[in-house]
Amino acid sequence: MHELTRRVPSILLVALWAAVGIAGRLGAEESAIRAVDYAEPGNMVQVAVTGDGLDTFSVSLLDSRDRTVSRAEGFRWRTPTGRGIDVALIGVPSTAIPGRHRLVVDGAQGRSDVRLERVLMITDRPFAEQTIRLSDRMDALYGDDSERKKSEARILWAVLTATDPTAIHHLGTFVLPVVDGVPTADYGDRRRYHMSDGTETSSVHFGRDLWAETGSAVRAAGRGRVVLAAERLLTGNTVVVEHLPGVYTLYYHMAEIDVRRGEMVSRGQRIGTIGQTGFATGEHLHWEMRVGATPVDPTPFLEAPLLDTDVLIGIM
Repeated sequence: MHELTRRVPSILLVALWAAVGIAGRLGAEESAIRAVDYAEPGNMVQVAVTGDGLDTFSVSLLDSRDRTVSRAEGFRWRTPTGRGIDVALIGVPSTAIPGRHRLVVDGAQGRSDVRLERVLMITDRPFAEQTIRLSDRMDALYGDDSERKKSEARILWAVLTATDPTAIHHLGTFVLPVVDGVPTADYGDRRRYHMSDGTETSSVHFGRDLWAETGSAVRAAGRGRVVLAAERLLTGNTVVVEHLPGVYTLYYHMAEIDVRRGEMVSRGQRIGTIGQTGFATGEHLHWEMRVGATPVDPTPFLEAPLLDTDVLIGIM
């Protein structure tokens, strides 16, 4: 409960919308971006493009030096009455530097190119630090430079950077993947590894770790399609589920996998069991969320919907 209470401000942030647009006219209605004014590292930002509609578009988050921080492809969501709204979901990485950023939409309508911009202020957010001493086995896995490890990384990246605009499977809230799972590490933790040879290295934790006894059920956080189900060197028995275009949840280190690639799973459906496979110091589930390949904090979506359809309908 403490964890959820701590994250409520970022949930409220997603409901504060404003509009600004820089573009030519598309038909009779000028296009504009609608999104929040403020976000913090780890947030997912919902971006809507009003106007006569775009054939295709993408959204980029640029920092104060015009460097791309993250990117996402847009898609069209249809209201219950059938009206289409152009929307994109873009992640703010935990490493984003606080300050002024820009959301930039690049799109096309017929033969015309469209570019829209608006300011997004990134606020500060502290992250915990962890120190982990690696065993010889863990040390070897971390330093592994095999072709298998490289190939698995390429395959996972290809999965996470793919966007199917028709993959609108889940709009609402998530369920925690492990019933009564005990959090042992959080999203964005700054980790320092002590290697067996006395050296140190560091990394950023991309998800949440939940402890439960080996064999405990792991559930799909939301409805979606299984786009990866495989045993991997670092993440062990792994499942990746696509919920919305470019929006995925990942489940690592399981003892067993109970689903197959291409299978549709429902919210709360068992997809595997808790284990200690791959680069893991003990039995637990590593639960991760990616948006446009950017790791974001999944915790707010235990209370807030993935797609805020009330806001989208309200801007029509």
